[in-house]
Amino acid sequence: MTTHRKWSRELTLIDDALHPCSVPGAWEWWYFDADFENGHTVAGTFHYGSPRPPANSDARFIEIALYGPAGNRRMIRKRYPKEHCSFSEEVCDVVIGPNHMRGNLKTYRIYMSEGDQGLDLTYERIVGGYVTPGQAEPASAYPPNTPPSWIVIQTRAKVTGKLTWDGKTIDVVGIGYRDHNLESAPYGTTGGGLGGSGFGGGGANVFWSKIHGGEWTVNWVCGRATRRGGYQPTGRAICYRGNEIVAVTQKGAAIGSDLTTEGTGVEWPRAVKVTFDDPGLVEGDMNLKVTKRIEFMDLHSRFKPFQRWYAETFVGHPAYFRYRYDYDANLTIVGEKVSIKGSSWMEHHKFGAGY
Repeated sequence: MTTHRKWSRELTLIDDALHPCSVPGAWEWWYFDADFENGHTVAGTFHYGSPRPPANSDARFIEIALYGPAGNRRMIRKRYPKEHCSFSEEVCDVVIGPNHMRGNLKTYRIYMSEGDQGLDLTYERIVGGYVTPGQAEPASAYPPNTPPSWIVIQTRAKVTGKLTWDGKTIDVVGIGYRDHNLESAPYGTTGGGLGGSGFGGGGANVFWSKIHGGEWTVNWVCGRATRRGGYQPTGRAICYRGNEIVAVTQKGAAIGSDLTTEGTGVEWPRAVKVTFDDPGLVEGDMNLKVTKRIEFMDLHSRFKPFQRWYAETFVGHPAYFRYRYDYDANLTIVGEKVSIKGSSWMEHHKFGAGY
């Protein structure tokens, strides 16, 4: 994998292997997604331990979200007994019931099936990955003594194979992404949040996505702290020209606007502006227009009455969204003008009130 050691150390096979931790609440997930030429989208995870409070290190489960061109959804979450699961500590070889993911950084085969829904996909790397230098070194430095780790395995990949939708098999071709996250405490409780990107328990609204055009790929996660956090901008972008990382910035912010509560009862934006202000590295704006909300999870539904009252009073209404969006990006990356237009999808982690 070509990269730039100033920005990221080289990934190794063990980065995508299991890193078991005896601390209660520790967890890992292997994540993948893809947008296909026929308008379908898929996002899925293999879980070792549960990232959601309360802590459950024994949980072994899969999640699959399949979205049709019109935004219709098929969602599966299924837990399997530990004795029906296996995980390699040397390479990515993950088995949860009949579902499996195997690969070597360059190529992955991912199979999931449950009832009338499923997938059988091959990921071939186009653009490599990223891990913060010094973070999650590929040895004994993993949890419990390291911060949360966001390890991007394939920032951009060619994805081919088949989806199963309501029992019907569909051939698909598209562009995908793969990462691996691990943490030694339930999700968001350490302030790490979103795979060690520096978000979470501090009460932030965070947007995560990636765009690409021509030789450029930008993987970004940006937001802004809520009033309680002083509305401080917070974000990161990893910028690739071809297969080389040419810039990484942590001077980014994202602000939602044109707010609505349609369909959810919780505010969500129909437009998002992402701004970078890191002269010499990354500068400029990305204007995002939400074309469809395809996912909503009301995190209050998991809370007890006192927890809901506390959150509403002192934090806000936590929720999770996925949106399809059109983007118009006008950036200057290491002195080069980069203008990209296209369509993608993003996650929105809403930990607090306000934008």
